[in-house]
Amino acid sequence: MASAGAGAAIMLPSHVAAQAPRDTASAMALYRAAAAKFAGAKTIRANFEQTLISPMSQTPRVSRGELVQRPPNLFAFRFTEPAGDAVVANGEALWVYLPSTAKGQVLKLPREVGGAFDVVARLLASPGDRTLLTVAPGADRVGGESVTVFALTPRAAGAPFQKAKVWIGADKLVRQIEVEEPGGLLRRLRFVNMRLGVRLPQRAFVFDVPPGVRIVDQAALLGVPSRRP
Repeated sequence: MASAGAGAAIMLPSHVAAQAPRDTASAMALYRAAAAKFAGAKTIRANFEQTLISPMSQTPRVSRGELVQRPPNLFAFRFTEPAGDAVVANGEALWVYLPSTAKGQVLKLPREVGGAFDVVARLLASPGDRTLLTVAPGADRVGGESVTVFALTPRAAGAPFQKAKVWIGADKLVRQIEVEEPGGLLRRLRFVNMRLGVRLPQRAFVFDVPPGVRIVDQAALLGVPSRRP
């Protein structure tokens, strides 16, 4: 779900006064309600802060930007820090443009790869079926707001993550996620001002290749036929 570009705390608007559920049954009901809310969302828009921690360096790399999404297969992560980085799924291909770390080129990947970047949908889908879902003990807060923390552990080998956590507010919106990938990379995404069902910019999912940037067409290398005429 996001660029490899790399958080200071960002305060979230405390517009929900309700407290996080205190019993397991209510907490599980909150998770299912959040999953249903996101599954039914026609559009999603939020600011984000991403923190990456490598198992080798243990030095956090922080990045920020905006996420826009139209499920099931359109999304864009456009970074303001580092400025210019972008990961865009336009329905035909997944474009990964990271001038902060790979100058002069953009990766064009098969659109099917985009599902791996949609971390929120992946964690919320079929809660409890493919993962062991538990409620983390104790109270927690994100940006001054009470949240319920859920821990996820894959039930079978070969899952795209080793373990994960999801922080959900009383309004059934995801405030933060944390995923430990198979290689040990820890990825944390904090969402700010998340809105569902809002109007998105007309060119939200358009990626224009900058002049002079070389396209590395991974779809062609993998033998995936182009879907464009």
